[in-house]
Amino acid sequence: MFGKLKTLAIALHKDEQGDMAQIVLAVALIVIPLMLLLLAFGKQIGEWFNEKNTALSDAERIPEPGQ
Repeated sequence: MFGKLKTLAIALHKDEQGDMAQIVLAVALIVIPLMLLLLAFGKQIGEWFNEKNTALSDAERIPEPGQ
């Protein structure tokens, strides 16, 4: 009984050894293009956010009820 469980655990462990490399590759495929976009358009993105923040700050505020 325990021999079968041990064999199954060892086989399962050996089967999952390649999973870490797949995870690292998947994350790299997402992160690298995002970093390239930020490097290429970072200044423009920052300016856009500043414009939107200024527009929100300058917007007319909704009056409190009863005013």
